[in-house]
Amino acid sequence: MFELLPAIGIRLPDGAGVLRFGLDGAATREVLAGLGAVREDEAAAWAYSVRWGDVELSARAGTAPDSPLDSVVLRRHLRPHWYGPADVAVVLDDVDLFGYPAVEVLAALGPDRPSGLSFRPTRPGGYLPAVTLRAEPPSTEPDLAAYQDMWTTGRDRWQLEPTGSGYLVVMKGDPPMDLLICHETLAEQIIANMLAAGVEVVVTD
Repeated sequence: MFELLPAIGIRLPDGAGVLRFGLDGAATREVLAGLGAVREDEAAAWAYSVRWGDVELSARAGTAPDSPLDSVVLRRHLRPHWYGPADVAVVLDDVDLFGYPAVEVLAALGPDRPSGLSFRPTRPGGYLPAVTLRAEPPSTEPDLAAYQDMWTTGRDRWQLEPTGSGYLVVMKGDPPMDLLICHETLAEQIIANMLAAGVEVVVTD
């Protein structure tokens, strides 16, 4: 089991210890080696990854050459991630992030989930394919203008699906992909603009 520790890092399975934000590249690699063969990735100043069961953990620094560990990414592999839970649990506040459909995970975490936590989009009804935990949350509030193509030039690529409490934002495709927006105020603003612009609303069974 992996356990996310906001502002601290991540507790590794099998007694391999805690991978702490702020470690340098050499120390990060040494900690990850407790889980198996470590691979070096091409990203930022440095990045290392290791696989444990059907979950891959990537540890990354910032952009400067001497940057310390500032984010971890856990992603599914081996089988289509949307069909069911992962074999290896990834836990935050007793919630298995890969153990239940994405909408149930978000509901269980509630509105007070850590600001350094983010998710990859998933298909409707699917399970999360990846989660990211950063050492520090973004220093500024999300910029609504950065999303304006969703209700202007790119609105035909999106649709809204009603739920019991609002709407899901879904990117059209095969398969379609839910856009999981962790910042509630931002999500409300995006949906309001999409509705006002006439983005297609699709009722699914």
